Amino acid sequence: MLARRQLPAEFEAWCVAWGAPWGRHAVASPRNSGRSEKLVERVSRLPEKVRTPVLRSAGMNRARGPFAFQPNTSTRGYEYPWAFFQVQGLGPSRILEIGGALSGLQFVLAKSGHEVHNVDPFFDYGSGLYDVDPIAEHAALNRSFGTHVTLHRSTLPETNLTGQFSAVLCISTIEHLSEQDIASTLTAAKKVLAPGGLLVLTVDLFLNLVPFCDRKTNQWGTNASIAWIEELIGYEMVVGDRSELYGYPEFSVPSILSRLEEFAISTQYPQMAQLITFRAPG
Repeated sequence: MLARRQLPAEFEAWCVAWGAPWGRHAVASPRNSGRSEKLVERVSRLPEKVRTPVLRSAGMNRARGPFAFQPNTSTRGYEYPWAFFQVQGLGPSRILEIGGALSGLQFVLAKSGHEVHNVDPFFDYGSGLYDVDPIAEHAALNRSFGTHVTLHRSTLPETNLTGQFSAVLCISTIEHLSEQDIASTLTAAKKVLAPGGLLVLTVDLFLNLVPFCDRKTNQWGTNASIAWIEELIGYEMVVGDRSELYGYPEFSVPSILSRLEEFAISTQYPQMAQLITFRAPG
């Protein structure tokens, strides 16, 4: 399925509670008007020499919330709560996030009782290199939020993970990878996913690429065929509408374009979000 423009009430409440998808910034998230947002706004007016160390403090990290430290697009306001609720029924579990970088979902999952591992090489996928040390920043965020997310600065095929995971999540990462890297990453994910475990994917669908025009790549990547991904994985799709997922015969460009008002479209880039969950045999 494609992420919708209208958030379900439980998604809206989740985003308010966690400050998703941009963190608690009064100018970026006007629906949030609590004390944390007002504090952030006041601090932002301080002189730079004073403002920077205050903004880097653990207290301000908590006030800004776990989603304030990784650039996001507006569609993540649907993707993050959707992914969270996909695994909610598992109870406290061992969860792997692929490409979590410094985004907030990993910390929310950890705060919710899960053992979380995040595998990310911190490559530049089109938005520029990180202006902080990712390892140090991740450790600081763990301390700020009282979490213990394990960060593996590597690609998944090169990571030496032990044990199995009840769920593997990959939010807006597949579209950045080459076909070969998608195959190797998902093959590695299958090896660590427990029997009956969930593979939860969100994959960007760019409106300025094939199948909507002749262009094949943009600064962020490509439109990966979800049908090819399903064939590669070989798991049952338990959540997903093939008529809204690129690569299936049921997917119709005219139909999607005629319904654009239904879907979440990024305010930063012509991009929508495809949402799919697969279940391993088990």
